[in-house]
Amino acid sequence: MDKNPHESIVDKVVNNPAYELLGGYQLFLRRVTIPIILVLILLLSYTLFSNLTNSDNATILAFGFTGLLLGPVLNLDRLLAQWLK
Repeated sequence: MDKNPHESIVDKVVNNPAYELLGGYQLFLRRVTIPIILVLILLLSYTLFSNLTNSDNATILAFGFTGLLLGPVLNLDRLLAQWLK
């Protein structure tokens, strides 16, 4: 059983020492940088694919390519968090 059953999920995150990397900013940076990185990958891949195909196919290919890179971006974030720990 839990030690404190009235403890909420927010309390567990706030009191968790794993989220105190970079002085507590790691959680904020993670939620901001991952979407920015994915948008930059999307824009770069759209630019590259638009030179190769027409606009409709470039959009589909860019979203597909960005979706395939979602896992490696999240794993890179996890790697950086373990490296900073």
